[in-house]
Amino acid sequence: MKKANLLCCLGLLLLSACRSDEKSTQESQERSPEKVVVFPGPEVTTIGFSRKDTVLGYTLDIKYPAIREHEVFNAAVRSNLEAAINEFITFIKDFEGEGRVLTSEYKLIRNTSLATSVRQQYEWAVPGVSTLQYRFHNVNYNPETKHLISLGSLFQEGAAYQPLLRNKLAEKISTRFEVTPDITNEDLQTFVIGPDYLEFYKVLYPDVMDPAPKAFKVMFSELGDVLK
Repeated sequence: MKKANLLCCLGLLLLSACRSDEKSTQESQERSPEKVVVFPGPEVTTIGFSRKDTVLGYTLDIKYPAIREHEVFNAAVRSNLEAAINEFITFIKDFEGEGRVLTSEYKLIRNTSLATSVRQQYEWAVPGVSTLQYRFHNVNYNPETKHLISLGSLFQEGAAYQPLLRNKLAEKISTRFEVTPDITNEDLQTFVIGPDYLEFYKVLYPDVMDPAPKAFKVMFSELGDVLK
């Protein structure tokens, strides 16, 4: 009888040990280093200014983001802003009259400890031009490393990500609007980073009779092994 009880106890101990091992394995998988812990991003402040130039006859109305003690991000925003204003001023010199307006607002797409992604859209209203003109100077930034995030840095080294993205965008545009678009490398630079997607912006006018830019998402799940 004692021998039977001893064997029963040993069996229970072995069963308990197996369950414990299974639980430990599951917990170990859940704590896998592949799952990166992400925290909220830095505080983003809005800065705005207006300017009226009576010589060239234009008005600026700008809002843009800034992050305290993140000069790499701020410098990128300022550089883009300067480039956008210079391009606008150069463009309007070919037209006569008053009422030329450049407006710009930004949208914070994502803001975590690993990615602050900002969509900065510039809109030109120029008398003599049939439609509004649009430009994008988006900024993607890693607050942890304090470096800008390039599109190429999101992909495995040597991956042919540009043709892949061009094909994905062409498919989405063709499906949505039934036009055959020409996707350039410049179009790929309009990207912002969402939680599980990349988003790109493109003006399709006059093929699509709406001058406003269109947004197209490429999900991370569509990019397979080429994405880091």
